[in-house]
Amino acid sequence: MLRMRPLLPLALLSLVLLLTLTGSSPAGAAEHRFGVGVNYWRTLDDLVDEGFDVEEDGLAPVVTYQYRPGGLIGLQIDLEYFEEGFGGSLSEALSPQVYVTVGGGLYGAVGVGITYSSDFQDEFSDPFWAARVGFDFELLPKIHLDIHANYRANAFSELDQADTDTVILGAAVRAGF
Repeated sequence: MLRMRPLLPLALLSLVLLLTLTGSSPAGAAEHRFGVGVNYWRTLDDLVDEGFDVEEDGLAPVVTYQYRPGGLIGLQIDLEYFEEGFGGSLSEALSPQVYVTVGGGLYGAVGVGITYSSDFQDEFSDPFWAARVGFDFELLPKIHLDIHANYRANAFSELDQADTDTVILGAAVRAGF
């Protein structure tokens, strides 16, 4: 049975952001960007040392969408895919995430996500919070390259405790419409 508790933060954040952003600027200034990317992740050594049977690192493909209404504020939705072994699962895992971005070329973002796998207890992880710092630049007209570093935490209040051992590095290419 589908648990609603993990989906609630994503749904509420998405709704509030969408309503806020769509009413904040003229429609002509808005840009939608769709793309693909990859994140490099590495498991904390503590998990392996404690005997958890998990993959130690890997690449996770990402499908990504950005809404840029004009100005410095934007909305981003990512769907990350993990092969078996991520987080101890014996099957694939999907991780939808929603971010609010602030900035232009150099930007920061904060977001929330969950991870789904049929092997997880109750199938969904608890929500995680994410902070991101990145550089988004235009390669060609309407083609953007985004290089970023992410930190994920179990609680919003833990985002300021980032450690280089827990940073996820990523890159994405998006086409604007």
